[in-house]
Amino acid sequence: MKRRYWKILLLPLVVFVFVLCAADDSTIADDQVAIIANTSNSVSTLSPGDLHRIFLGEKSTWPNGKHIFVVMAAPGSPERAVILKNVYKMNESEYAKYFMQASFTGAVAAPPKDASSAAQMKQLIAANPGAVGYVPLPEVNDTVKVLLKVP
Repeated sequence: MKRRYWKILLLPLVVFVFVLCAADDSTIADDQVAIIANTSNSVSTLSPGDLHRIFLGEKSTWPNGKHIFVVMAAPGSPERAVILKNVYKMNESEYAKYFMQASFTGAVAAPPKDASSAAQMKQLIAANPGAVGYVPLPEVNDTVKVLLKVP
């Protein structure tokens, strides 16, 4: 009986610690997302408004005429949640609905491509001169250029 009593008391404590840790992780992720582009891109900074228009597909070319290719982190990643909240101002289902409708009406050619990891994101950005995406700030290296930090 005593053993069961301790398990019952321990469960709320474990849940509380888990929630506390999860809250700290999202705060760290919020402070560390970098919007990145190909190093050959002539743009050196982006305004939050331009970023919003680019990610929604409303702005589809860079000043040099290159087509903008948006890359998103995989669903469920902390950095994707930051971008959905701070750039798109949508949740995951609103994002999916937006691009389904925009693709159907021809407002965008295609929804952003998903990258399965920060390494794949940097690889796609480095290989495509018009690409733009994001990674946690500590993942930035010399293969990409930082245009903006979010939030």
